[in-house]
Amino acid sequence: MGKATTSVWLSERGYCAWGRCAAPGCGRDFIDTGRRTPQRYCSTRCGTRVRVAAHRDRGR
Repeated sequence: MGKATTSVWLSERGYCAWGRCAAPGCGRDFIDTGRRTPQRYCSTRCGTRVRVAAHRDRGR
């Protein structure tokens, strides 16, 4: 995607289309792919890691 095309795509979305991964220790930036709910993690791997850690903490 060219620079102009990228800026048009981002401006047409009407909301912040990028973010920083919410997983502790990750901090990678990502572009939201337009799902119904806002994206919080850069990958499914980071999201799963956070959910598994929360599940294990509840079991203790």
